Amino acid sequence: MEPEKHPKEITLRTASLFSSKTRDRILMTSLLLFNQRSFGSVTTATIAREAGVLEGTLWYHFKTKTDIQLAHIEVFQRAFLEENKESESSDPATIIMGVFSSYDLIWDFRYLVRNSFSHYEDERLNKGRVAAQNLNDFIDEWTAGRIVYARDMGLLQLGNHEIGAISEITMILGRYWLDYSSKKYPEKTNLDLRKKGIGHVFMILDPYLSEKAKVLVQATLQSKQTA
Repeated sequence: MEPEKHPKEITLRTASLFSSKTRDRILMTSLLLFNQRSFGSVTTATIAREAGVLEGTLWYHFKTKTDIQLAHIEVFQRAFLEENKESESSDPATIIMGVFSSYDLIWDFRYLVRNSFSHYEDERLNKGRVAAQNLNDFIDEWTAGRIVYARDMGLLQLGNHEIGAISEITMILGRYWLDYSSKKYPEKTNLDLRKKGIGHVFMILDPYLSEKAKVLVQATLQSKQTA
């Protein structure tokens, strides 16, 4: 499974994180399946079949399905840190572009923030639940931190009492937009829904955006629509 065959399901930036090697092909395939359905409903047999490998080959690389999830978290964390190297930039365009890039990455690994993993009970599987919860806590803190930083840089105009609510609303969109939108707009591609979702995020933020930020956001949204 070559990454370039899936531009409508994940961004090309995320697809580039996976090579054509067997292990990465399994990771790519399982990511797509977990996003489309859920972690709990996808079997290793399905992953192996869709990846074009024997199930025994999958077990060679990943002893459990939880190991696949943990590998996804590791890939996500590395990519997220790379995307946010310039997170403390004072340049408004860099700050806003960082939000777009991070949204795309969270979207591409959305099952990690959408699924609760609450069905884990034994100690082995509980490791996956804890890792997913830690990741969700990190993303929640990052979102609130980005809103505060954008406010401090003059891109957002809002009070401290509004930060929590705005952060939670944007994360709700990030977590559950696909499930809702794919049912409401079944004819739309995954890429169309992702673009619509980021548009909604900035629609929520629009009343708080400075004039300069509004210009930058609109320019970026337009470039995304034509990409």
